[in-house]
Amino acid sequence: MKLVADSRGRLTCVDLSPPSQPFSAERKSDGSIRLVELTEQEVPVVKLRHVNGKLHWPKGFAPKREQIVAAIRADRAAR
Repeated sequence: MKLVADSRGRLTCVDLSPPSQPFSAERKSDGSIRLVELTEQEVPVVKLRHVNGKLHWPKGFAPKREQIVAAIRADRAAR
């Protein structure tokens, strides 16, 4: 499939996706461009509690440092 951009750098193709669908584009070493459709994913949310003016994890929940780092990296990689 060959796509041509308009004067503002926009690509359009009805066969490829519906209008307003977000994509991530990356340029490869051979000069080609790879388009990846971005989809929303469920993200776990933890409500913190206030104790003496400080934020604390809920009782019974204590994530490890590696879990926090992995979640942040996964979120950044998804963007």
